[in-house]
Amino acid sequence: MSKIKLILGTITMIAAASLFSNSAHAEWILDASNSNLSYGTIKNDMIGETNMFKTISGTIDDNGHVNIDIDLASVDTQLELRDQRMKDIVFKVADNPSAKLTGDMNLEAHNDQAVGTSRVIEATIALELVGEKVEHDVSLVVTRLAENKVMVIPHGVIFIDADDYELLDALEQLRNLAGLDTIASVVPMSFYLTFTK
Repeated sequence: MSKIKLILGTITMIAAASLFSNSAHAEWILDASNSNLSYGTIKNDMIGETNMFKTISGTIDDNGHVNIDIDLASVDTQLELRDQRMKDIVFKVADNPSAKLTGDMNLEAHNDQAVGTSRVIEATIALELVGEKVEHDVSLVVTRLAENKVMVIPHGVIFIDADDYELLDALEQLRNLAGLDTIASVVPMSFYLTFTK
């Protein structure tokens, strides 16, 4: 009887180890319903507005490579005419249907992180937009929401310069169409990204 218990116990331990191993190396999937990626704009030096993308998707693979796809046609500026101008003039979605946010972050290093706690890490992320790719050194906050869920947010503000993406002419066209005095060419970007596995 004791031998049977020992064999059953051994099988159970092997199965549990196998499950843990598979989970440890499973790909993290972006939970889009609990994630957001947005940016701010400032016009006439004093009016700030928030814009977001309704559709984003992504993963963190076994090697810790982050790959977020941003559907540029899903831009939401809270004004339909402005949405269309962003799609046609700035993003040119017919040629650039998506943008990408990429980087490297080893979430497995947070396996010992207690649920409900946060850690600040340093990372390099790249934003690829309208054919241009620019890297940004950033601090990120990783919060463990559950054993199989983490949230990643910037630790501070990330600024995107339209000039880096050769978008100054597009902004000038927008400014003229909207009858504005100015549109800021540097915009803050914010996100919270929830991953599960």
